[in-house]
Amino acid sequence: MRILVTGAAGFIGSTVTDRLLADGHSVVGVDDLSTGRLANLTAAAADPRFSFEQLDVTSPELLALADRVRPEVVAHLAAQIDVRVSVADPLRDARQNVLGTINVLEASRLAGTSKVIHTSSGGSIYGSPARLPVDETAPVAPES
Repeated sequence: MRILVTGAAGFIGSTVTDRLLADGHSVVGVDDLSTGRLANLTAAAADPRFSFEQLDVTSPELLALADRVRPEVVAHLAAQIDVRVSVADPLRDARQNVLGTINVLEASRLAGTSKVIHTSSGGSIYGSPARLPVDETAPVAPES
């Protein structure tokens, strides 16, 4: 399966990328490297089924990439996650997280992608849980 992973050079994105490759998938990693690091993709880069594009998810170039790659699945992990940054510059935060997600969804739609996987941190939904593991029945108590 062809999978496009946004935020691929981040901690979670690189771990997901490594797992997808280990499971036999072809992966195109996308990251603007604002917080992600290429060093996180060292193992992936050695795999011929992996390619990397340095690109911001808000860029119109993402639509062209998705059209060229035609991913069957998109795992959208790119985000501005620093609460301090979001407080200092909420418009930047909204551009990256809201408009970036819309751009990923539009690129996916135009490319005929069948699934988009979107993630969120548990802290932004469930806060500090009373018990672990946390599942969808836990009460919603966001902290940020």
